[in-house]
Amino acid sequence: MAVYLYNLLFSLTGSDLAIGRFTQYDSSILNPSISNQSCAWFTYQLAGTPGGLGDWFTPVNVALNPANWGDSQPDSGSLSLEPGDFLMMRVASLDASAGGYLGRFTGVFGRGTSQEETGSLDLQSPLLMSTPTAASIYPRAVIDVDGTAGSTWPAPVSDNSWVSWLGAVHTPANGAANDYTVNVGISLYAANNYYTFGRDPRLHVGGMVLHKRDRAA
Repeated sequence: MAVYLYNLLFSLTGSDLAIGRFTQYDSSILNPSISNQSCAWFTYQLAGTPGGLGDWFTPVNVALNPANWGDSQPDSGSLSLEPGDFLMMRVASLDASAGGYLGRFTGVFGRGTSQEETGSLDLQSPLLMSTPTAASIYPRAVIDVDGTAGSTWPAPVSDNSWVSWLGAVHTPANGAANDYTVNVGISLYAANNYYTFGRDPRLHVGGMVLHKRDRAA
């Protein structure tokens, strides 16, 4: 079991804003951390899960400790996952005025191309709609978070980030491997203007790869 954090940074200054993209991965950073490296996956360095979180979704309303996250890797490839691994997502800004930003982010899972269709056993998302008190068999194909019960977008936590715990990775009942893309976006409201940023990392969830001849028997 491993815990992976997808880390994205953005700025309302610079050339990335004009094309709606997050700060790009920078391989020249000598000591990458969640505070300075964007478009990257980090691995939790402690035992267990942060705060004892489990197989459910929840916004995280405290800043993450950068010292607890390491082994960064760029999102240019496909993150390899095993059933039972956990996923977390963090979006943050290093802008001096970021404490005044309001934001919400959305993720939508899409099917990749390396796995042939497996009918009703083919999951659209590796996450499930479970809660802390009830397990679910239904996939969480959309992550749409504003952190509140109403329509007010939340301000960031103390390190100018928005963080969500996404839950555990699952395979379909036949144990087939699957590839996914996740279209991740954040909408920002700042200084009476709206801004958006997007990215589409890829995930591979391990398991038994089924080919057409395997299903024809």
